[in-house]
Amino acid sequence: MRGIKLIPGYALVLTVLLSCQTNEGKFRISNKSDYDIDSLQISPDANHQLIHLKKDETVAFNTNMDEISTDGAYSIAFKSAHNQQVLRRFGYYTNGHQLEEVINITILNDTILINGKFDNLY
Repeated sequence: MRGIKLIPGYALVLTVLLSCQTNEGKFRISNKSDYDIDSLQISPDANHQLIHLKKDETVAFNTNMDEISTDGAYSIAFKSAHNQQVLRRFGYYTNGHQLEEVINITILNDTILINGKFDNLY
């Protein structure tokens, strides 16, 4: 009987813990080009992180979207071979939340392939 009385308290604690998670954009970035990539940045990201990718390297990368409360598109920017600046807008987020479970980005010599992975079908 005592265990039943504790259920509302446990439910409250679980609800609070689940609501405290941060809002992240989740990406998997692969460099399949013939050169190293310097100063890659994905926006929006409240932490303004820069990453470096060697040729044939793949990384998991999360952006902090806690400060975003609107709809918008992502952008990726980096320096390629010969210090050439590359900038591309892609995708969509709503109310600062990523729709996909993860966005896969593959950087090739002459293009960027972007593929979102959805786990929940609505």
